[in-house]
Amino acid sequence: MKKKILAAALLGVLANTAHAQSSVTLYGLIDVGITYTNSQLTSHGGHSNVQETSGAVDGSRWGLRGAEDLGGGLKAIFTLENGFNVNNGTFGQGGREFGRQAFVGLSSTDYGTVTFGRQYSSMVDYVGPLALTGTE
Repeated sequence: MKKKILAAALLGVLANTAHAQSSVTLYGLIDVGITYTNSQLTSHGGHSNVQETSGAVDGSRWGLRGAEDLGGGLKAIFTLENGFNVNNGTFGQGGREFGRQAFVGLSSTDYGTVTFGRQYSSMVDYVGPLALTGTE
């Protein structure tokens, strides 16, 4: 009986350790503002205009980012990122779901990272942390 309890406890510890090695993160950014235009010219003359603006500084987005530890310093990674218009909820990037980013890859502590799919250019990886808004 004690062997069965010990085996069950050991199995529970191993399952908990395996669970702690993977992660999925839900993230997002909502950028909406109010734009006031003074003396906006139209065919009916000039007037002022106040309107809600979606994505005034950065595009609004939500996404899933994850990693699974494969052992030996190797991780499987993925990102799915969707852009949307705050004003009406429509998809950005031509109406594609996960149109901003959708990629998978492998990351190694010794050899670096390789990814495949739709993703930002490498310039964003280098310059993004220096952005005024502090976002990627």
